[in-house]
Amino acid sequence: MEVVRCASPTEFLDLTTSYRERDPIRSNVLGSVAISTAQRTHHYDDCIWWAVREGADVIGAAMRTAPYGMQIGPMPPEAAAALAFEVSLHDDGFPWVFASESTITTFMDAYRSSGSPGSTRQSVWGRRDIVYEAGAIALPIVSGTYRVATLADLNLAFRWSTDFQAFIDGAPPRADKRDRDSLRSRISSGGLWFWCVEGAPVAMAGYASPVKVPSGTVTRIGPVYTPEEHRGNGYAAAITSVLTATLVRRGSRVMLYADAANPTSNGVYQRIGFHAIDEVVRVDLLAGHAHSESTTAR
Repeated sequence: MEVVRCASPTEFLDLTTSYRERDPIRSNVLGSVAISTAQRTHHYDDCIWWAVREGADVIGAAMRTAPYGMQIGPMPPEAAAALAFEVSLHDDGFPWVFASESTITTFMDAYRSSGSPGSTRQSVWGRRDIVYEAGAIALPIVSGTYRVATLADLNLAFRWSTDFQAFIDGAPPRADKRDRDSLRSRISSGGLWFWCVEGAPVAMAGYASPVKVPSGTVTRIGPVYTPEEHRGNGYAAAITSVLTATLVRRGSRVMLYADAANPTSNGVYQRIGFHAIDEVVRVDLLAGHAHSESTTAR
């Protein structure tokens, strides 16, 4: 078994084509981020792309887009363990990791056993997300209509995007020029939509770079956000359902992530026709905090 570090997102996409074809939903984030990075529509401090091979067959893949954490795709336990050892040698300061619970458990156990300086940090099991795929979409009857955002909406969209990130992270909003530039690119490509009432935006939904594999295309919706003063009126359901239906008409499968601890958003997605297919979890590594079994929550 060999862990390969790819030199570019394009090399990563080429090397992992067959791997991503086998599970295009669970590997979608890896593909969409690689595509947007290759197209220079998203910008990071650094990017690391890994593929785990058994012979000529790629059986696992992962990425890290600094300053953010790691995203690990589906892989067998032995691949997750091999990846952890490689990460301990070459990217020992990653701040968090996101994967299915079985994969992340194997990865973290192997990472701890490496004895690297970073592996001694305290780990905290945090937010769980449910992975949804769209089935037959029901369009709810809600007052208002949709429109595609334009660059004239950039300031509003950026404020809502930072508020959304603060809401899901439970932390104060942060303003980052890279995030603003990425949002500008998304708007320019038609990838952000508003639901409007009497001409005023009341909710928004966007989508990431569509990922094409030999069997078809998968597009991930997100973020979906309604400001607090407009919640409870069905606006998020309306914009999500219209956007999903449009993407399906374009020939794409559609997926999204929802916070497992948020019954409102999960209820919305299920009512309009999304069905759960998996659950993923984030583990944070706390700098300056030594690991101990008594303080590591699962």
